[in-house]
Amino acid sequence: MALSEEDVEVLQRIESVIDALEARGITSSKFYNLCTELDACLKLFPAQKIIHEGVEGDEKARFMQLIKRMKNLEIYAGTQSEITNGLSTYIDDLDK
Repeated sequence: MALSEEDVEVLQRIESVIDALEARGITSSKFYNLCTELDACLKLFPAQKIIHEGVEGDEKARFMQLIKRMKNLEIYAGTQSEITNGLSTYIDDLDK
C-alpha cells in the first residue's frame, strides 16, 4: 500500500511536531501544546490501515522510525514527570 498525498502531508506534520518536542529547553506549556497538536495529527493518520495493509520500502522505514521516536518521547516525558513529582515532594516537605 502506498500512502496518499494527504497521508504524507500528515506524516510530515507529525515528524515536524516530534522534531519540536525533541528540542530541549522548551517550556512545559509549549511541550503540552505540541503534544496536543501531535495527538490531533495522529488521529488523522491512518496507522491502523498501515499496520493491517502494510507499506513498502522507504515509507515503512519512515513509519518505523516515527514509532521509535514516539517511544523515546514517551520515555522522556515520563522521566520529566518523575523529576517534577520528586521536586514536589521536597517542596511539600518544606511547607510542613
